[in-house]
Amino acid sequence: MSNDKPFNHSTFHPFNFTAPSPASGTIPRRGREFVEPFTPHSSHFTYKKAAFTLAEVLITLGIIGVVAAMTLPALVNNYKEKQLVTQTKKTYSNIENAIRLAQQDLGSLGDNTILFDVTQTHAQAAQKFSKYFNGAKVCENKNQKGCSQYFYKIKYAVAYGGSSDTTRTFGLDSYPKILLTDGAVLSIQQQSSCYRVFNDCKQDANGNCIKDENGDIIQTQNVGRDCARIYMDVNGIKRPNQFGADVYNIAVLTDNLVPSTWAPNGGKSLINILTGKDKLEYENYKEGAKL
Repeated sequence: MSNDKPFNHSTFHPFNFTAPSPASGTIPRRGREFVEPFTPHSSHFTYKKAAFTLAEVLITLGIIGVVAAMTLPALVNNYKEKQLVTQTKKTYSNIENAIRLAQQDLGSLGDNTILFDVTQTHAQAAQKFSKYFNGAKVCENKNQKGCSQYFYKIKYAVAYGGSSDTTRTFGLDSYPKILLTDGAVLSIQQQSSCYRVFNDCKQDANGNCIKDENGDIIQTQNVGRDCARIYMDVNGIKRPNQFGADVYNIAVLTDNLVPSTWAPNGGKSLINILTGKDKLEYENYKEGAKL
């Protein structure tokens, strides 16, 4: 039998009761139904759900669009640079491994001249070296079928003009290519001697020739100790095709590999990558622009 008392409608008034305290644990009842405390502030005549107006939504979307336009290019560029850093490490490691395999195969550990013999041509060196990369293909010149696209200009890492007053690019047309299966391209320059003395100009930090007060280039002498040069484009024909970004120059000494530290060849970037700093350092410049 229920203990509930009949509800007296004649004596009930919505404001004539005391709302329960949170500690009491009781909830007002109307008959057998639980009801929310009813106050003038919670009347269903005044209650509205929160909502955004169309203008507010459009303003918010506009702000998001502006922020995205400002930050997205930087994020994309950072992602691309991280990819290039990873590819550079991989390609450099593959070159080191190939040289070690060649030395083991040819029976001359620690001697790079067994692979980069100064009596051979660029093409002969490339053919010999390519055997130690799985699935590699050699393009000896741009006239070879399917090879023309791999002979292209490379931008320097910095605005470089050499002895001229305008910036220029670097061509690798004279050197054969080794096409690796991961898309990297190696250009092989075989030197005729592992020790060379040659005339050169005195250079500034960007490798440009320094002139005296009369406007004449200051001459000097340099020494070359590389038996060969390996130019590696870690992502092949994909852009930017620029030293310090995706292209690097490696000097092959008689017993070691040495990354080129010459500024136009992107030496700073390669040193950063090989030492774990992973920072690319190169400039945007236009070919033919005044220095």
